[in-house]
Amino acid sequence: MTPDPGSPNRLIPENSDERPEPPADMAEAPPVPTQDTDILALVANEPLVALDAGQVLFAEGDAPTAMFVVKSGTLRIQSGGVVYEDVGPGGIVGEMALVEKHHARSATVFALADCQLVAVDEARFAALVVEAPSFATTVMQVLSRRLRVMDRRYRPEPWNAREPLDLPDP
Repeated sequence: MTPDPGSPNRLIPENSDERPEPPADMAEAPPVPTQDTDILALVANEPLVALDAGQVLFAEGDAPTAMFVVKSGTLRIQSGGVVYEDVGPGGIVGEMALVEKHHARSATVFALADCQLVAVDEARFAALVVEAPSFATTVMQVLSRRLRVMDRRYRPEPWNAREPLDLPDP
């Protein structure tokens, strides 16, 4: 049995098909964002979750338990064949679990290299916000940046409506 990194209280049998393999397609992802030393400092003394290269942290559709801060290594966020982002030290993944409760994971996250992570559950998230209110802003900035990237991906041309729009009659 091996620990399920997405849930510290759950074990997965060694030969289980319960967790998906990381996607074989390792398509190019956007560059890893710059390290956030403020986040790393906040979680410097927290217990670590180890993830081996190729190991899945959580899969799309899984129930969320926590978000994770990357202390070392690189994670990939991917849904189907679409690579959203590679995340390095100081980056976060799974933040939607704490912002939008009771929704399944929206993407699969797996290790591109051996990683050390810190799990941040709801109680620890609240404590971090009290300890450093800017932590909440940082999480919102990550969410906003990722949303803007998705907007550009699916709507590459800006839409500038300056004139009144013709709306259908109700």
